Amino acid sequence: MFGNSFRVARIAGIDIEIHPSWLLILAFVAYSLSEGFFPDQYEGWSTFAYWGIGISAALLLFVTVLIHELAHALVAKRRGLEVPRITLFIFGGVSHLGRQPASAGEEFQIAAAGPATSLLIAVVTGAAGFALRDVNDKLEAMLLYLAFVNTALAIFNILPGFPLDGGRVLRSIAWKRTGSFRRATRIASNVGELFGYGLIAIGFFLLLGGLIFNGLWLMFIGWFLLGAARSESANLQLEGVLKKLTARDVMRADFPSITPGAPLQAVVDDYMVGQGERAVMVANGGTVLGILTVSDVRRVPREEWPNTPAQSAMTPRERIVTVVALTPAVEVLVLLGEKRLNQVPVLDDGRMVGLVTRREILERLQLAETLNPDAGAAEESTAAT
Repeated sequence: MFGNSFRVARIAGIDIEIHPSWLLILAFVAYSLSEGFFPDQYEGWSTFAYWGIGISAALLLFVTVLIHELAHALVAKRRGLEVPRITLFIFGGVSHLGRQPASAGEEFQIAAAGPATSLLIAVVTGAAGFALRDVNDKLEAMLLYLAFVNTALAIFNILPGFPLDGGRVLRSIAWKRTGSFRRATRIASNVGELFGYGLIAIGFFLLLGGLIFNGLWLMFIGWFLLGAARSESANLQLEGVLKKLTARDVMRADFPSITPGAPLQAVVDDYMVGQGERAVMVANGGTVLGILTVSDVRRVPREEWPNTPAQSAMTPRERIVTVVALTPAVEVLVLLGEKRLNQVPVLDDGRMVGLVTRREILERLQLAETLNPDAGAAEESTAAT
């Protein structure tokens, strides 16, 4: 979903990324404020003033969304979780955690930090807005708008629609009561699905009542939450299947290898098209020099493939992302997603012993589900603190 995001900043060791959909919603909010909301609420401003305050308010709105996500991230980091990045997108923002919380108390603290921060922002901006009444109506308008929106953001996020913050708070409570993270996740995901269906239904009735935009937007949010809740359930199943496996268990020991001077055309014909390989290792006398992927090949003009040696197009070994043989398979899959890779070499004592591909892991998951549809369903009690 966030594959096309691009980094714009780094705060407290966390990459701040923007998804292209964020630019669309930013433009829409700025237009709505400049042409609708502020002209309706405040008369007598110039067109320049409406647009200046509208654009400024839209930008500050997303600054507060970023602060909301940073609150989650900083609490998570304080609890020892890795937070590689935050992504701003059409629905707001999301903090990417390196692992699931270790306890119900940890989950609760991380989830509650966002809405609490939004409420604090609402109080501060609201107080500042009221203080500026009869002093500067433009700043007053912008600050009161931010207070209203952050209050709405906090209220919306505490609703029990997983994976909203309220859904995660619900999971932490269920985790505390049941002692099982897996059971708590299923409960929260089921409630999240019902919440998503509810929003879709409300949006549909608004649509029938003539509120076309509001209805479509609510249905869109419901559809997103429904998909996110189902995705969380799928991830839970995935972790159950892969939990006891390591990179060595899911790697290919018979990974394809070519010489440095092999022409790209031959590699494409014999391995990529001929055998369906997305990557081959480039080695010289048993020493791995690098990896040649489909992406590497595509960077070379097609007419140059017959005369281009693999070594000149490959990704050199020092730039290759690798994992050690005992790395949990779940972490390997997360790494493939985080780094947007299709494969990752496996090392043992510094020597390459295999290659884990996204396809191999997915095939392993499909096989496990075929042999045991309830794979990973066994409950494990976890101390909830």
